[in-house]
Amino acid sequence: MTSQVMLPSNAAIISDLDGVTYRGDAPIPTAVRAFQHWHEQGVPYAFVTNNSTKTAEEFADKLNRMAIPVTPDRIVTSSLVVARRVRAEIPAASRVMVIGAPSLVGAMEAQGFQIADKDVRAVVVGLDRAFTFEKLQQAQSALLAGASFFGTNADRMLPHGLGYEPGAGSILAAIETASGVAPIVTGKPQPDLVHMALEILGSDPATTFMLGDQIETDIMAGQAAGLRTILVRTGVPPREVPGVAADIVVESLLELTLSWERTLF
Repeated sequence: MTSQVMLPSNAAIISDLDGVTYRGDAPIPTAVRAFQHWHEQGVPYAFVTNNSTKTAEEFADKLNRMAIPVTPDRIVTSSLVVARRVRAEIPAASRVMVIGAPSLVGAMEAQGFQIADKDVRAVVVGLDRAFTFEKLQQAQSALLAGASFFGTNADRMLPHGLGYEPGAGSILAAIETASGVAPIVTGKPQPDLVHMALEILGSDPATTFMLGDQIETDIMAGQAAGLRTILVRTGVPPREVPGVAADIVVESLLELTLSWERTLF
């Protein structure tokens, strides 16, 4: 089955991070070898992540320490994408409320927004491990007063140790319940991150592959952006989504590397 997987010689890759390149802080050895090979062969690739708690620079540093070559400009985070989406919806220099990590605050400030707790044009929410009732009440008040509501991603839970922890989607749900206002979400499975990665790579969607370990986020986002998709089984077991299936399934990225070599050489 593996020997039948063939990718075009002009292919490009857009890849998820956690579960594909690493699990938490542990690199996935087969992924390290695959991306090293692609880098050596000049295969263009970029990474997309729903994680809004780190900057592109921090992710690039993490990958490079794992021996996966990448520069920050090839990493698209949900913080960057939601900030760009908010900038398209409301004027620069507007006051916005941010519930999330410092990286999300920084992304909003980079777009020219003023960070505030009241009299705001928008409420922007990502994963916030210091989320409190007070923040919930502030967001509720802002939304009831007419502010727009944006979320980095709707992930309900995240792998944590041997179990799980609440994701940004849990915070979005709490704020939506309190305010009655539904958020505009830009993270996967929405295609926004993939579209931005395509812009960065300048690659043709017809020969660009979305690589991920989760059907309900990675694969659906890739398909929504018009890409062919590859599911790799190195992360947590993927949840099935009725009517949705990846174009290619591999147990590790080395299977894809071997097949790619048959096309390239």
